[in-house]
Amino acid sequence: MINNKLKIAGLSILLSVSSLAAYEFQTKSLVGIEGGYNNLPYENGTSINNEQYSAKVGHAGLKLGAETEDFRVFLSGRYYMGESSYDYIATYGAELQYKLNATDIMNFYIGANAGVANMKFRASGESFSRTIQDLYLGGDIGTNIHLGEDTDLEIGARVMSIQAENTKNSVTYRIGNLVSGYASIIFKWQMD
Repeated sequence: MINNKLKIAGLSILLSVSSLAAYEFQTKSLVGIEGGYNNLPYENGTSINNEQYSAKVGHAGLKLGAETEDFRVFLSGRYYMGESSYDYIATYGAELQYKLNATDIMNFYIGANAGVANMKFRASGESFSRTIQDLYLGGDIGTNIHLGEDTDLEIGARVMSIQAENTKNSVTYRIGNLVSGYASIIFKWQMD
């Protein structure tokens, strides 16, 4: 309960800071629609033996943010689909990116991300579901191709280190790094 309140407070502060940054530094506001393909490795077993698996899932997401000449910040939500053993996989978080303005038609970025990963799944041979809700930290890298003054095509790669466990009936499932390749359409406008 306290952990959820801290997460809500942290996201509220980040949203307030990004809004103030947009006002104070005359930045552009951003809305992005994202799609991508992901690899989620996990292992399960007892303390004696572990088996390695990998879930291949697609995702769709929405990003809200702001940018200056050199930086971007986003609040984001993503929903992952395509793996039948998972009831749901979702992430909610924030990204801070540094832009390298290479040319007039494109820029590159490198950044950090953090947030919460939620998932529910039923393992083969089990009659109950398992849930994981844990923090993640990671990084991203990519490029923005300027399609016009108010639209960018973003192509990138992201790693989210979840490192969570779920143990029931002496069997532990360990979730590792969620690795993504993605593309986004970013819409930009100047706030007055």
